[in-house]
Amino acid sequence: MKDKHTVLFEFASQPHLVRLAGRVQHYTWGGFEFIPRLIGEDNPNRQPYAELWMGAHPRFPSIVDLGLPVNLDEVIAVDPKKILGSEAAALFQGKLPYLFKVLDVRQMLSIQVHPSLDQAQKGFARENRKDIPLQAPERNYKDPYHKPELHIALTDFWMLHGFRPYAEIVRTLKAVAAFQPLANYEKKLSKLVLSEADKLRRLYSAIMEMPQAEVDAVLSRLYDQLAQMSARGTMAKRHPHYWAWRAFSQFPPNAGHWDRGIFSIYLMNLLHIPEGRGTFQPAGVPHAYLEGVTVELMANSDNVLRGGLTDKHIDVKELLQTVSYECVAPKLIKGRQLGSIERIYAVPFDGFQLSRLTLPPGKEYKSRMHHGPDILLLLEGEAWVHSLCLSLSLDRGDSIFVPANVPYVLRTTTSAVVYKATTAKG
Repeated sequence: MKDKHTVLFEFASQPHLVRLAGRVQHYTWGGFEFIPRLIGEDNPNRQPYAELWMGAHPRFPSIVDLGLPVNLDEVIAVDPKKILGSEAAALFQGKLPYLFKVLDVRQMLSIQVHPSLDQAQKGFARENRKDIPLQAPERNYKDPYHKPELHIALTDFWMLHGFRPYAEIVRTLKAVAAFQPLANYEKKLSKLVLSEADKLRRLYSAIMEMPQAEVDAVLSRLYDQLAQMSARGTMAKRHPHYWAWRAFSQFPPNAGHWDRGIFSIYLMNLLHIPEGRGTFQPAGVPHAYLEGVTVELMANSDNVLRGGLTDKHIDVKELLQTVSYECVAPKLIKGRQLGSIERIYAVPFDGFQLSRLTLPPGKEYKSRMHHGPDILLLLEGEAWVHSLCLSLSLDRGDSIFVPANVPYVLRTTTSAVVYKATTAKG
């Protein structure tokens, strides 16, 4: 039987498409059904399946079938130029620049923001100097990379994205009786000659640095107000009250203290996203996934700075230095149709590009002559992929890795939906 060194050398000598096995993350907020059904696993004990990772992140690399299981990052490291393409290998230091995921959000995720590349490099180096282990729960920076991310909803999806227009925030603070102390603070800000961004920065900083006793007092009053509304059945998903009430249930008092992340639900844009649409989160934009299933494509990083609604590490000082204090009107990404099969969801980052391939019965999709490293995930139907002298069948949930510039054709006799992750540079 061939050893790992031999199979890696042979693959690098003549790269070809290979089956890929993703890695499941069992975070507590995950759903119980979508991902297990997708990858054909039973889940009799209803373990949460939160994320399916497909990529080469060193913490959880996907497994490539080369006759024996090999980590994808090991495969790429043998000859990055040949497997990633010379331009991508040069731009991204010989690493696969993206991480492809499926997320099933049963419970809301943390209020979070991602650092810029400069912040990530400095933060990673700083925590290394402090000898903080990479797996330590108090570590902010798991790697020296930024994490711009794109997501496209697979089901009805709800999320928070960016700060609301400042005037809307002010109206909300005045309208919610429990927020009177915050409204009084904002009233003082309004008398100062400040830009809207500076007012927002001061307001958000005041909330995030508010003494816990004051947080508990304000949120206890809000809890009582929402409890009365819930009893009357007067809350709808399109209103922040609905999600705040869910947050009170999901994050009960810890040692008698409420989670200040609940405030962010009222400060940020609440989005209802239909299937096939999504958002892009560049560095600094605060966001949180609330409910639904989505595919996500991001830079190959696991750096997250959290601002509440979590039992994980929160670093308020680092968060406040990272957040972009810009009030935005979010635009849903619809993608651009290219021919009858492919819809491209392009973003302003060369490290990744996502496509949805919808193949009617009897149709085929041919790869471009020059392309970056592709990961294909079959979400619906069944298909076959042909390349050089190889042919692989794909069932729902199967994924494959195609090295750069390796030609392939997707075919189906019924119908199929495939999501393709690639780079904008090959």
